[in-house]
Amino acid sequence: MSKSKKLVFIHIPKTAGTSLRLLLESNYPEAERAAIYSHQDLDENLTNALADPKIKCIYGHFPLRPVIIDSDATVVTLLREPIARSISHYNHYSKRMNEKHAKLMEGIESPEDFTKLVQSNNRQTAFLSGYLNQKEFLKDSEVLNKALANFDRLDAVGFTAHYSASIAYFGEVLDWKNTQAEHHNKGGSKPVSNPDIWAAMNEYDLPLYAAALERFAPTLEAYRGRKPRVPRDPLPERIVNYLRALSSKF
Repeated sequence: MSKSKKLVFIHIPKTAGTSLRLLLESNYPEAERAAIYSHQDLDENLTNALADPKIKCIYGHFPLRPVIIDSDATVVTLLREPIARSISHYNHYSKRMNEKHAKLMEGIESPEDFTKLVQSNNRQTAFLSGYLNQKEFLKDSEVLNKALANFDRLDAVGFTAHYSASIAYFGEVLDWKNTQAEHHNKGGSKPVSNPDIWAAMNEYDLPLYAAALERFAPTLEAYRGRKPRVPRDPLPERIVNYLRALSSKF
């Protein structure tokens, strides 16, 4: 694939996407990035970013919309084992770190309660099927097939469980200078109190993830243990550091 194409990173919540987002910010100058984390006027904002010649990297919590599918952008995403992702999502929302989370979690004190939130159900399938309206998504019996069909539009897929190899893979495909894999925004871990509850939230995500592993994970084998690329400091700074280190020997 062409490294000159725009990059679109679909950041599915609680898939180690925050860590990848920070990598994007280290590989693309601010003027070349468009971060889109609101669904308000989403298609218009995506269209504008895709058309802007200055923008090389577009990322955020948005699904695989038709405007992305119809573009010539390079599209990548990270996927996570669905039940682990759902538990992390629940733990994250339970912290009520902002007003939005507090409002969403009103009256929700258990995983059983969490199933009442449309945001808790089959989140990865929702993103890859392209749905903006989660309530409409839940009514569509073909969403899994739509998400599976959209695999053909994904240029590179990584997995949270194989994060370092995924970053090494993305770095080679996209010619990144920095592929130092670090984990940020980790969700707390709690024991699975009722596996059936979590499985019910992921009726579509579980087969979706299994299909994704079968199709995309073998590519990562060549990148296991790959030494990360770490950008060097600018030459003047390296000279200053060298002279400082040299003077300390005397």
